[in-house]
Amino acid sequence: MLLLTFIAGSNRHAVDAAHVVELVPRVPLRAVPHAPEYLAGLLAYRGHVVPVIDLGSLLGSGPCRDRLATRIILVEVHPAGDSHHDASHDPSIRGSNRKRILGLIAEQVSDLMTIRHDQATPPPMVMPWAPYLGPIVQTERGEIVQILGIEALETVALRGTPESPVASLAQGNPE
Repeated sequence: MLLLTFIAGSNRHAVDAAHVVELVPRVPLRAVPHAPEYLAGLLAYRGHVVPVIDLGSLLGSGPCRDRLATRIILVEVHPAGDSHHDASHDPSIRGSNRKRILGLIAEQVSDLMTIRHDQATPPPMVMPWAPYLGPIVQTERGEIVQILGIEALETVALRGTPESPVASLAQGNPE
């Protein structure tokens, strides 16, 4: 498996490079009124309106800083040929063949790392409020890298968990 690694918060994380569409420089985004702090805004990208999540804010370390190596990682949420996703059950994409893209702001986006599937170990703790925190990989230098799950990231950050205010409002049940 090929991983794209980066800094988010104060730790090194990675995403499966098979999901990566493109890396773009940090550019101004359109603000989303009343959005959670981690939803940095919207990006117009090749005919798509892409929600952009600041991974530093989502992971509790504050917004990613503007640095030369800060990038927006554009990822495809359900890559073409992903047979386990049935669009007929998802009202946000029903009747649409357009791919769904999500933007992730991260610092020091620079490294690609190849791992074998047996090198990734499950996270040592189960945190139901953060299901996007996936397997752990230890690098040859002894550094711990946590892989982020793209689909879980989209589900929690943009659609909310059943317990979250975002989900309650989306279902018409304001708290």
